[in-house]
Amino acid sequence: MRVSDFKPRPVAGRHQPVIALVGCDGSGKSTVGTALLALLQAERPAAFCHLGKQAGNLERTLAPLPFIGPYVTGKARKENSRIQTGKKAGVLAAVSGFVLSMRRVFRFALMRCKHERGMAVLTDRYPQNSVPGPMDGPTLANLNRDGVLLRIFSRVERALYARMARFRPDVVIRLNVDLETALQRKPDHVSFKLARKIEDLARLDFSGAPIVDIDATEPLAQVLAQAEETVRKVLALYPRSGQGLAAQPRAGCLVSLVGCDGSGKSSISQSLVQHFSETRPTVYGYLGLGSGDLGRRIGALPLIGPALEKKLNGKAKKARTKGEKMPGLMTGLVLFVFSLVRLKRFLRVRRAVEKGFLVVTDRYPQMEIPGQCDGPGLSAAYSSNPLIRFLAWLERGIYRRIVAFRPDLVIRLNVDAETAHGRKPDHDLEALRIKAELMPQLNFNHAPLVEVDARQSYEAVRQDVLDILARHGLV
Repeated sequence: MRVSDFKPRPVAGRHQPVIALVGCDGSGKSTVGTALLALLQAERPAAFCHLGKQAGNLERTLAPLPFIGPYVTGKARKENSRIQTGKKAGVLAAVSGFVLSMRRVFRFALMRCKHERGMAVLTDRYPQNSVPGPMDGPTLANLNRDGVLLRIFSRVERALYARMARFRPDVVIRLNVDLETALQRKPDHVSFKLARKIEDLARLDFSGAPIVDIDATEPLAQVLAQAEETVRKVLALYPRSGQGLAAQPRAGCLVSLVGCDGSGKSSISQSLVQHFSETRPTVYGYLGLGSGDLGRRIGALPLIGPALEKKLNGKAKKARTKGEKMPGLMTGLVLFVFSLVRLKRFLRVRRAVEKGFLVVTDRYPQMEIPGQCDGPGLSAAYSSNPLIRFLAWLERGIYRRIVAFRPDLVIRLNVDAETAHGRKPDHDLEALRIKAELMPQLNFNHAPLVEVDARQSYEAVRQDVLDILARHGLV
């Protein structure tokens, strides 16, 4: 639609707008985005978030470097030739595409965090799930490859893109440009890729979000005027916020129970939720990975289960042991996906707290000890693989965001390994000893913390926890 036809409506439950700027390379997104951000920031806290994968920028950055530059350029040309002729893409292209998609997921999560903390958001690009390919759609579904692992990771990617696409912008400003103009503005870009993006862009619907079309071949002043008029219409729906990011109050309360397996975290936390739900809105949050339970379920499979569980446990043990070598790229990808699952669970917990709920969590992530006790999974073992190191860097960013949101109270349930093993006989005793030894060393980003002797009976531990919550005035 044209700007004059655009009649915005506020999104239910949203306090500040989300405005997406999309278009082919060379359409002027960066230039228009800079002007629109200045307009937003003039009256309210606002953030500019790039939601692209930036694979092309990465390739052009590496190209001038000695040794690695020619290698990357050669690989890129080979893959471009395969894609253009419809041939099967290489394994490296598939893995790289998935990794860069996970980078987009991470950026999207950061964008959601900023928005939920009261900031208006302007995005460069926006993920969509309707058209796979280079126009911000799923990558693996666009590659001419098959295989069990690729199908699994493609399903994961499609699910993540579907989740991102469901969070619709208030408006999508689509900057349209023809191929000739795009090539004049971006002569270092590949022609057939630009043509594909222009073709796909016209097919996108962004899950029903209103789309304002602007002819980006017109003079810049005219393009900016139309874009600014669109933004002003959206801003009129939302009240100005004079508070900065840090000034947003926490409406609810977050209590986290931590401890070694067998300390009673799950039982006590679920009991607390049931107890307090009678007097106030209360929800339960699980912030673990569930990888151990998954491994034990695999071990229960007939015939191949025990051997497969032993192999997986060996890889997991190496991955979480400092000084060991990360056992392969696939292990790194799996661990990173688990971290994304944890991020998803954390965002659900955070939203509940900000809506005013009392949230009781089983576990809480930390960055002090990688590989153990809910720490980053890719930062303990070392790897010379650049993709794994890149994933580890992304994962550390995820954990930094999580631990910055400190619980109002951490209750540490202390138990020795032998007692824990008596309660959890299917767990590895050596692993329990390591957790029992490391857990007291954690401070959870200096959140308020109290300790409970979890060797006591369940009823005694539960009563101690209730007394602690009452003394701290959290219930």
